Order: sequence, then structure tokens, then C-alpha cells
Amino acid sequence: MPEPIELSTPRLVLRHWRPEDAPVLYSLASDPEIGNLAGWKPHGSVEESREIINTVFADPGVFAMVSRMSNTPIGCIGLNREPKIMRKGPKDAEIGYWVGRRYWNQGYATEAMEAVLAHGFSTGITKVWGQCFEDNLASLNLLKRCGFTVDHRGVFENPYLGEVVTVVLSLSRKQWASGRS
Repeated sequence: MPEPIELSTPRLVLRHWRPEDAPVLYSLASDPEIGNLAGWKPHGSVEESREIINTVFADPGVFAMVSRMSNTPIGCIGLNREPKIMRKGPKDAEIGYWVGRRYWNQGYATEAMEAVLAHGFSTGITKVWGQCFEDNLASLNLLKRCGFTVDHRGVFENPYLGEVVTVVLSLSRKQWASGRS
């Protein structure tokens, strides 16, 4: 597994999660609204958050969004080639993200996504896939604002929420590059 890297934006440092981030992660991820919008069960304890840092967030493609002002994580973003849920090609990746509720509507997710996409496309990824629940308009608008286009809608059984409708979007390196010029 490659060594984790840090990415930088004007207001954020995107870095690997650390075990000492567990209390902050818990304070953000225990919010039921976050879990429901992202499709996972809200964290039940600091220990559970620490376990998620040590397992799910251990991938070097997963970043804590850390506010430069407070030096505190405010959310999470990841670009990953595994699992192969949406991918259609060998150089595709999937993006996932969430931001703590008190940081919504401040542009942090857009800022983080732009940095992660730039990094991913610079490493040879040719297409990035993203998905959100159909009724999560903030996430859908974020993906579209960053250049993603709708590929399809689908229905699947979420283990925590039951049957849900998702919108699957994609962004090719070529589309991304043309949108930057």
C-alpha cells in the first residue's frame, strides 16, 4: 500500500486520519443526519470511530478534511479504486465524501473535491465515479458543480436505510481538463 500523502487547499489540509482524531470524528459522525445522507450507520462511540479510522479510513486514498483555522477535522473525502461498485474501467476510481453539519454550505466539500480530483487525475486515473441518494440535492449539486454528469439512476438495498434510489455520476479526465481551461 502506498504511503499516505497530504493535499493542501486555501482553507484545508487533506491528510490521513489519525487515532487521536477519534473524538472529533465521533462528534461529527454520530450525527444521524450525516449517516443517513451518506448511507451508513451513525457512529455509536469514540471507540467505534477509532476502529473506523484504523480500518475503513486506513486507506491512503482517504483524507480527513482539516480546517487550517482550527486544525480540526471537519469531514472526510476519499478517492479509491476499491471497492469496484461503480467502476467500469481499470483506471477508474470512486469518490466519496461527507462534511460535518456545522460546516455545510461553506464550500469545503467543493474545495476538497477539486484538490482530490486534481491529484487523482495526475496519478493516471481516467474516470471518477460518484453517487448520492436521489433526494440529497446538496451532494448532487456538488458533483455537478465539479463537472460530473449523470450516468444513470439505480435502486439498491442499503443495509441501514432499506431500498434507496441513487444517482450515479461520472467525470472523465478529459472532461475535467476541458472544464479547467
